[in-house]
Amino acid sequence: MFAGHETTSNLIGNGTVVLLENPEQKKLLQEDGGLIGSAVEELLRFDSPVHKTTRTASADIEIGGKTIKPGDLISLCYGSANRDEKQFEEPNRLDITRTEDRHAYFAQGIHYCLGAALARMEGQIAIGTLLKRMPDLRLDTEDLERNPSMTLWGFKEIPVSF
Repeated sequence: MFAGHETTSNLIGNGTVVLLENPEQKKLLQEDGGLIGSAVEELLRFDSPVHKTTRTASADIEIGGKTIKPGDLISLCYGSANRDEKQFEEPNRLDITRTEDRHAYFAQGIHYCLGAALARMEGQIAIGTLLKRMPDLRLDTEDLERNPSMTLWGFKEIPVSF
């Protein structure tokens, strides 16, 4: 029920907040709208709208010296995977020009998100249009409150002015 709605809303909200907290990146995107594709990929990586999900193992696999058996429940943390320094140079720095788009957000294989292309398009249109129509957009608070779920990772509200 939530796929494609709350996840995309959180992409737009999280992405907007991250850009407002990184004014040099916001300015770069406003000056070069052609960066919107790489910007959305970086926003998905930097502050994923879903931070955690679960899967059931279908085969034996060893990770970190521990064997996971078929039927075991596995918790995956996209937020952590997307900040892996082995995969991303300076993973804790927002860079909308980053070309390493190997983020884990849309999963892989049989679990690859069917709505990935739509989510990307909606994020590009919404964030790009918001920054064009409200170039002076800014946060009205530093005390943003997150929703209590790490699965659907977003804000309760985002007070802004423009």
